[in-house]
Amino acid sequence: MNWDDLRFVAALARAGSLTKTAAALGVDHTTVGRRIEAAERGLGLRLFTRTGAGYVLTREGEQLIAPLRQVEDAVLSLERGVHAQRGVLAGTVRVTSPETLGIAYLAPRLARFGRQYPALCVELVPAGAVLDLGRSEAELAVRLFRTRHESVVARRIGEVGHGLYASAAYLARRPLKGPGELHAHPLLVPASGVELSWVQQLAPGLRPAFVSDVSLALAQAASADAGVAVLPRYLGDTTPGLTHVPMPREPGETLWLTVHRDLRQTPRVRVLFDFLVGVTRDDRALLLGA
Repeated sequence: MNWDDLRFVAALARAGSLTKTAAALGVDHTTVGRRIEAAERGLGLRLFTRTGAGYVLTREGEQLIAPLRQVEDAVLSLERGVHAQRGVLAGTVRVTSPETLGIAYLAPRLARFGRQYPALCVELVPAGAVLDLGRSEAELAVRLFRTRHESVVARRIGEVGHGLYASAAYLARRPLKGPGELHAHPLLVPASGVELSWVQQLAPGLRPAFVSDVSLALAQAASADAGVAVLPRYLGDTTPGLTHVPMPREPGETLWLTVHRDLRQTPRVRVLFDFLVGVTRDDRALLLGA
């Protein structure tokens, strides 16, 4: 058995498709296919059945996957232990975050961090999917929820405020004075979350004109005079041409910085962890919209 082939088996069992597995492992989908075929040849077993919904484990594959994941966990734990003993500020640190937070807020700050530590490479993964720190899909995670697991450490690093925004041109044509007038405006909202709940409380029975869970898309729609958007304050306040429309009880979400317990004191991870704690503290007013 070749462990390097078997880790592709474990990854495909989690992801369910060649494309998603390739993205998680940083290879192309043809490589995943070849490695799965090699693993099946080496074991003399058919491990997956391809269906319309993706790749599904066969009965033989299901019997193999539990001990395989135990081996995978042991190998990953060994890798984390090796990384933790390296005392040099060099290598790659992978950071995952929600899409808009990563692109609009973290990216310029992480680039600034990179200029301070030229031997370090910061890899930012702004994604809707939640990457698994335990499987080394990332070293650090900046999230709007707290991960509760014994293998990770989560630290509260700030709060992100939300509010309503529209373009100056839109508001000049259609002023918005208070929540009682919201039903008369096209609303650009996320599909879920505390922001949507807040707007629904302000305007019960609202019917959105545009929905996206990516706040950057809502900001672009608002900039195009499409209506009134719910945006995080750090985005709305810094997007040229958008105006904040104050409303009662604007909501906020806690920002959490999460790291695997085994990597917490690894120098390359620790220095970025400390940087993110400091920069979010300095940006408190920007994030909250004070």
